Amino acid sequence: MIAVEKPYRAKHAARFEIAAAPDAVFAMMCPVREYEWEPGWTTNLILSESGLAEQDCIFTTPAGASIASDEKSEEAIWVTPFHDPEARRLTMIKVTPKECVTRLDIGIDETADGAAVTASYEHTALSDRGRAIVDAHTKESYAALMAGWRSALEAHLSG
Repeated sequence: MIAVEKPYRAKHAARFEIAAAPDAVFAMMCPVREYEWEPGWTTNLILSESGLAEQDCIFTTPAGASIASDEKSEEAIWVTPFHDPEARRLTMIKVTPKECVTRLDIGIDETADGAAVTASYEHTALSDRGRAIVDAHTKESYAALMAGWRSALEAHLSG
């Protein structure tokens, strides 16, 4: 019989509002468009019919990208199994071999003053190194990540 190990994971979710059109915010949730608002973002688009984020888009981020601790990650492969621009919802799966699998779910909703962004990350360890990475993704580091998203998106979309 095969022994099944309980997943070692951490999940964090946040919601923030910004004064910007929901469709404009959703358009920024793209590996190519992220260059416009995320300082230091680097990616290599592998598969995309449109050249932007879409259903089944595949891209990589290079080794050396920072994670929630002082460590650096290995090269990661990202797949977008769900992308619905009309509903302004998407899911991205990030696989960092021998480290972690990360699921990112993003939703953008309309508010009276602009848009509400809901984002959740679920990190699952694949190894002891992955466990350390999962442990580094704390509630505090996630809050800081989301504050950075909000600030960068507001600055980009207001200008």
